[in-house]
Parts: sequence; structure tokens; C-alpha cells
Amino acid sequence: MIPPEDLKIEVWPIPGIHQRGGQHVGTVPGVRVTHIPSNVHAYVDIGRSQHINKAIAMDMILAAITHPKFR
Repeated sequence: MIPPEDLKIEVWPIPGIHQRGGQHVGTVPGVRVTHIPSNVHAYVDIGRSQHINKAIAMDMILAAITHPKFR
């Protein structure tokens, strides 16, 4: 488990396509997670959910900092 104070989490909506009538289609919540001590970044914007994107980014950070080559 990574201590929360070692992480910087940034979330923002990425604009999609505007349709006639004011409908907003294709908005994807992008998430970037940074492991501050190692300066490893993970950016994910593939899912339709902020929570899913955050979980994927956290998994990527954990994999990167626990990989034997990283040490």
C-alpha cells in the first residue's frame, strides 16, 4: 500500500464532441497519478468512469515502483 501523502492525484474532464441541441458526448475523466518520492507518473483516460481510471493509474504506479528494475 502506498501512503496517500506520497501521491498527487489530478482529475479533469477531457472535452468530447458537442452535438446540436447542446448535448455533450464523449467526455472522458482523465486521471494522472504521480508518486512524489520517485516522480513516476501514470496517466489514464480510457474508461468512462473517473473511479475506474484512478484504479488503473494506481495499479500502474504500484507495478512501476515495486518492479525489480526500479529498485
